[in-house]
Amino acid sequence: MPDTATSAESIITVRGLGKRYGDFQALTGVDLDVRKSEVTCLIGPSGSGKSTLLRCMNFLEAYEEGEVRLDGELIGWQEGSSGPRRPLPGRRLREQRRHIGMVFQQFNLWPHMSALENVAEALVQVQGMTKAEANGRAMAALEKVNLKDKAGNYPSALSGGQQQRVAIARAIAMEPRVILFDEPTSALDPELVGEVLNVMKAMATEGMTMVVVTHEMGFAAHVASRVAFLDHGRLVACVPPPEIFGADPADPRIRSFLQTYRERNVV
Repeated sequence: MPDTATSAESIITVRGLGKRYGDFQALTGVDLDVRKSEVTCLIGPSGSGKSTLLRCMNFLEAYEEGEVRLDGELIGWQEGSSGPRRPLPGRRLREQRRHIGMVFQQFNLWPHMSALENVAEALVQVQGMTKAEANGRAMAALEKVNLKDKAGNYPSALSGGQQQRVAIARAIAMEPRVILFDEPTSALDPELVGEVLNVMKAMATEGMTMVVVTHEMGFAAHVASRVAFLDHGRLVACVPPPEIFGADPADPRIRSFLQTYRERNVV
């Protein structure tokens, strides 16, 4: 089922995206639009291409076919170059990535820096802020994720959920146009998942554009604006949540995938 959004409404547009690892075709002909102020959840079986698609959106994976555009600008490749594709120079790619936040499964915090310093560092190094300016914005971002009181703590003194919220604050502080989340709760103990999802729900309410790879079907069902289901590297559907999580999804692959979650009362 094709994505029905139009590029005029979209921050990210994906067209004909293909990605290979040797002889393995990870993505085939993916068309997707990420619309401003909406949450797009990517779901599907393990190995279906969800994380690969997400990583192609900010060129952490160099895709071979098709294109990804951010507000109309081609991501990762030089526009209009003749002959074989040529990647953008590193400085230009870094400029593009300033507008695309990324939150990974692992928290990737610097252990020798406090929560505040972890959030402020990129503001100084990438955006050229003074330390005072960076600390001010970093503190505001920590407040958004309910960690203002932990600003001076080092990662070793924070729970997994708190560390992931620091990572989210780091992404927020850069004021990106869109934030990509790659299974942000998968490394957390079950009792810590809720605190991270609650922060993401609040971000969605405030209109942050988000793309979320997730196995949290409840989050996808109740927070997403649209849910994209991938299977074997192809986009099967990108529709509002009720069309995925309704009593009888139209596509048999989606029905089969969701059966396990329904049996466990996840959705």
